[in-house]
Amino acid sequence: MDPTLAAPPGALPTLAYVYNPRSFPTLSLVEAADGLCELCWVVDTSDDEVAQMSRLLRRLGRVVDVAAMDPDAAAAAVAEHRPAGILALADDELRRTAQLASSLSLPFHSPETTVRLTDKFAQRAALREAGLAAPGSWVVPVGATDEVWGRIRDEATFPAVLKPRRGEGSRDTVPVSSFDELRQLVDEVSSTHDAPRELVVEEYIADAPGAIAGEGFAGYVSVESFVCDKKVTHLAVTGRLPPAVPFRETGFFIPSALDAAQVRDVLEIAASAARAIGVTIGCLHTEIKLTPSGPVVIEVNGRIGGGVPELLGAVTDVRLLSVAMRLALGETVTSDEMPRCNGLSYLFYVQAPATMRTITSIEGLDALRAVDGVQDVVLNRVVGQHVDWREGNHGHVLSVFGTTADHDGLRRVDGLVSSLVRIEGT
Repeated sequence: MDPTLAAPPGALPTLAYVYNPRSFPTLSLVEAADGLCELCWVVDTSDDEVAQMSRLLRRLGRVVDVAAMDPDAAAAAVAEHRPAGILALADDELRRTAQLASSLSLPFHSPETTVRLTDKFAQRAALREAGLAAPGSWVVPVGATDEVWGRIRDEATFPAVLKPRRGEGSRDTVPVSSFDELRQLVDEVSSTHDAPRELVVEEYIADAPGAIAGEGFAGYVSVESFVCDKKVTHLAVTGRLPPAVPFRETGFFIPSALDAAQVRDVLEIAASAARAIGVTIGCLHTEIKLTPSGPVVIEVNGRIGGGVPELLGAVTDVRLLSVAMRLALGETVTSDEMPRCNGLSYLFYVQAPATMRTITSIEGLDALRAVDGVQDVVLNRVVGQHVDWREGNHGHVLSVFGTTADHDGLRRVDGLVSSLVRIEGT
């Protein structure tokens, strides 16, 4: 970017934030930027939900609408606001943001890195090329030919998982037990969307025996990290509750229940995965499964994980959204060791049964709000609203946020959520 476009002396620097309403709450972003930078919202109002939010955004900062602009025109429009940095925290915006950052000479993931962060097939290939364990992966293109299907039949192993080649939040992610079932599921998934999408079928990562991640907890975790000057710094290991059918998240908590040796192993593989993908700056959310042969990377996400800023902020001094903004502005951010937690924070996603399509009643919310340690209960779906397991994590009916002293306290709250909340539907 032309140095003459820098912010005037004494003024807060401008951060171009590529907006997606399905990412982090708008007011949380404003709070994170307070005293740090002025926000310039980069929006695409061809998205109806973005267009609806634009009026609010204009009250919270400057707005650049890049709808219908080619990359050069979009970069020129953003450059007029003299940004010192650029940031996106939604998978769908990473490639667009990488293009803008490259044109404006601002720090961000490179365009090549964003491909590996958003293309599941390319990412698995990069991990394997770096010598890391990764599941076998095969692309199912739109209108796959008999030749393609023959290769998948000969090479793929089952059980497997079918998912969109580009996507997040476990949307349209289903287990597959055989090649014949795969053919059937590809037709079903394709028929539920207007625009055809490439899919991938991935080898299922085997579970380790027993309660390897703690009694009652799922056998996978995520590592929350940031990269500054190519150095990977870890902030937390997030534990999980067992998913709802087929792969929908039901709960996250910090810290995990892993022992010291397990933590060391997952941190090491998370750092190796970041280097394999080519990440040199920014925040990462790396999902890792614990298997009989050791930890295996499920996925590297080139942004902050959903709910993680609130979870970290409740039990540490880390303000993760502000960290992401500081990195984007070119600050050097360091941390000598993973922050110690002064308790345990949790976020539950209460999911409807996979067979439910319409909610007719939700009971037990007042009793749930009265539970010790529960700080917030938020409805994501209301009575009369449609629900569909294909929406993955985003389709949860309600979320429950709170803190407790330890993992036994977490188990107690989990049991109360299950016993108090009743969702009825058709």
